[in-house]
Amino acid sequence: MESKEIKPGDMLWVKLKGPVNDYGYGEVVEVFETDKGKCFEFHCLVNGGKRLGLEKNIINKPTARMMSKMVIAQKDIQEVLKKK
Repeated sequence: MESKEIKPGDMLWVKLKGPVNDYGYGEVVEVFETDKGKCFEFHCLVNGGKRLGLEKNIINKPTARMMSKMVIAQKDIQEVLKKK
């Protein structure tokens, strides 16, 4: 994704280190430079919470499994919100 500038509001898939799922998807909130390269903060719709991703770890074509996990996570969130 080096040819396209990352900006707040972009929806991106990215490889992550640490959460249960080793990838995330969400809306970019902030973009900044680090010693490891261009970095961005985003609200993760797969794992929840704010996460950091590196530009070099952006996933351009998510797998069907990844898309399925995101749909399941969104359904779980909707169920919780219905109970409130």
